Amino acid sequence: MSSSATPRRLLEEALAQRSRCHLKLPQPIVGLKEIDCAILEASTRGLLLESIGKAAAGPHWVGQPVKGYFQVVLRRKSLEEIFYTFDSHILAAASSPAGLARLRLAEPEALVFGQRRKSLRLEPDLGRLAAAFFWRYDRKAGFCLDTPALRSGDFHNGAARLANVSAGGLCLTLGGPLAQERGLAAVRGDRLVVRLELREPRAAGGGEFWMVAKVSHAAMDRVNHDLTLGLEFLALGTLDPKAGKIRWKPVESHVIPELADILYLWHLDRHRERQT
Repeated sequence: MSSSATPRRLLEEALAQRSRCHLKLPQPIVGLKEIDCAILEASTRGLLLESIGKAAAGPHWVGQPVKGYFQVVLRRKSLEEIFYTFDSHILAAASSPAGLARLRLAEPEALVFGQRRKSLRLEPDLGRLAAAFFWRYDRKAGFCLDTPALRSGDFHNGAARLANVSAGGLCLTLGGPLAQERGLAAVRGDRLVVRLELREPRAAGGGEFWMVAKVSHAAMDRVNHDLTLGLEFLALGTLDPKAGKIRWKPVESHVIPELADILYLWHLDRHRERQT
């Protein structure tokens, strides 16, 4: 299927692939801002969705504008995930006997390539990774700026890898022996300090980020003994060079907007490259 297919054909394909549709809702709907849905129907009658979790839908939802996000897998030279967004409004709304929201949306007139910025995950090109440093963080002792556990060279020589980065976290992979040697044999709940400097001249405010991250999962590959750490960003920092200290503030809603903007630019770049 081509990415230039009609909106209905792409939505039918999403239905066939059992892709979920994420809806962003306006403020007036009972405090809900977002809802994940299964696609039940895509036809001239519109788009029929059912919420994954319980939601008290009713007539007060009718007429509300919504923005939808979904993905399909397109088969070209290889399998490729393509993300789309659309604007619509709710034609009918009710709750099922199980307490799930059933929503019928007006058939979208157009689909726009793109994904929710906070959901984007991609592996940075090494040429765009100007600097990458990791420290083990102790809640009482903090960390020493002068002795990072991982440095930029570890990523450029292949000893460590940023398997993916998102606006809310990242996936770090490194050899098990190196993890032991550098004190990074972390377990779930441990904290790391991360400094990333990304080369992106189009981004406002520069591409340097200081973050405290929590290990959300840790797994050792039984074959090659690589350690993979899934990290969730908890705090965003600003370095005070004179004081030699970092001032931290919590990451709100699990998203660092400035990082999301850079990743979105890179996501669009890669999409354009695939089209050529």
